Amino acid sequence: MSKDTYPVQWTGSRAIVMLSEDINAANAAQIREALLALINRGPAVLIVDMTATASCDYAGAEALVRSYRRAVANGTQLRLVVPAEVVRHVLSGNGLARVVSIYPSREAATAAGLPVAQASSAGPSQVSQDLLDDIMRNLFHVGLSLQAAQDAAHETGRQHILEALRYVDEAIRDIRDHALITGRWEIPPQSGPPDGAR
Repeated sequence: MSKDTYPVQWTGSRAIVMLSEDINAANAAQIREALLALINRGPAVLIVDMTATASCDYAGAEALVRSYRRAVANGTQLRLVVPAEVVRHVLSGNGLARVVSIYPSREAATAAGLPVAQASSAGPSQVSQDLLDDIMRNLFHVGLSLQAAQDAAHETGRQHILEALRYVDEAIRDIRDHALITGRWEIPPQSGPPDGAR
């Protein structure tokens, strides 16, 4: 196929690529290769616009997972635009929706701006403090929601638990985005061998 099969629009360090109506075993490898090639060009943000995508099978979802892994390795923030509920369901089923930000429209994905390290002149300690504040706020909401679920009726309790899970997902996204910005997870050094090790 021609190189224009999946049109790409560049704006500074952000790239937007439009995918096809159907993503399945017939074209998943081609889509994966196109996305990997784009990620290798080094955008800070890659928005995969699936507005036209009406169906996506396991092979298509796996192509997106492989692209996500390459994006993490290259320091590119991957965002998906997925308005179709059936496609969102497939991406939730393979776990991708938990680690990649999914937006209902291209405008929403674009409005999210560049990653903090690119968009802000704040130093690393301020970025870390902002991240900690966001995580603490989300975990506080988790606690409130779970407490309300404990005291509520069955259906209302379910709604509170779903709300708590949404806050947990936000905390995970905050941590993931921070890891992408810094390019590494900070693990404190161990002072000695683990218990029982000599």
